[in-house]
Amino acid sequence: MGVSYKILIVDDKEQVRNFLASLFSKYGHSCETAKNGIEALEKLKKNSFDSAVIDIVMPLMDGITLTKELLKLYPKFPVMIMTGQDDEHSASSAMAAGAREFIKKPFSIDEIILRFDKMMRDLKGEEELLALSLTDELTDLYNRRRFFILTEQCFKVAVRKKKRWMLLYIDMDNLKWINDHCGHSEGDQALIGLGSILKKTFRESDVIARMGGDEFAVLLESSDGSDEILMTRLYENIRNYNARVSQDYALSISVGATQFDPEYPISIDKLLSKADALMYAQKRGAKEIPQRNRKMRAETRGKNQRPSPSDFLSNNKGAFSS
Repeated sequence: MGVSYKILIVDDKEQVRNFLASLFSKYGHSCETAKNGIEALEKLKKNSFDSAVIDIVMPLMDGITLTKELLKLYPKFPVMIMTGQDDEHSASSAMAAGAREFIKKPFSIDEIILRFDKMMRDLKGEEELLALSLTDELTDLYNRRRFFILTEQCFKVAVRKKKRWMLLYIDMDNLKWINDHCGHSEGDQALIGLGSILKKTFRESDVIARMGGDEFAVLLESSDGSDEILMTRLYENIRNYNARVSQDYALSISVGATQFDPEYPISIDKLLSKADALMYAQKRGAKEIPQRNRKMRAETRGKNQRPSPSDFLSNNKGAFSS
């Protein structure tokens, strides 16, 4: 048996609804039914479904209208439309409405199951390709493109709900030195290591991305008291990583932090520029020298001193203005 899906079956004829529910259940799927488009929409809003099989001709709301309304709510939702009408117009109308599959009644059991399975396989393939296009291959974090998409969505919510967001722009120090002295494979491992540290430090709801090269970004909802705690956790996780992993260098970072103020919103590009400038200011001030001693595990900053999180935040107070 293949993957199990939750299917909403919509048809005004009870006999058809029961037959299809019984059929799909035999193939391992779970089903619910609705007798018209209005009832279907109510169920879709209250419950989670993986797909829908919809008759084209129904009272109150037909299958074409239902498909259009459904896809307004869930743009990628897979819909198969059924019809007893023997004309090409029905098929073209169904596909124009956004249906992924179209089948004419009467149909064989094999035909509807094969078409349904193909529809779901195609959707899965599209989702996998999309995930690949939005994920950094090396670190498995979001890539720059995905970061911009998600950040734009977060900023719209922030303006509407008056919530502040904090942006961290992070540069891994001395990647060129690591590549030159330890090899590019070791440089890749350092980037992977920093990616894993960021995932361990921040929440699943935070947007964590590799922006390219040695630069990373984290977008998180800002709240009083949490910023210093997060920076403490980040530096502790870096220190623990350096103590645990045998290497000829100490992994370290430079960070620029700034806030998105919903009262005075600015573009993503401008916010990134502010954080980037703060990050480079910190890097210039630190003037960190890479260490080749294998016993060196602590993060090095300036005269081999790591700044405390409170120092970091106070040094970047300008970043928290709009």
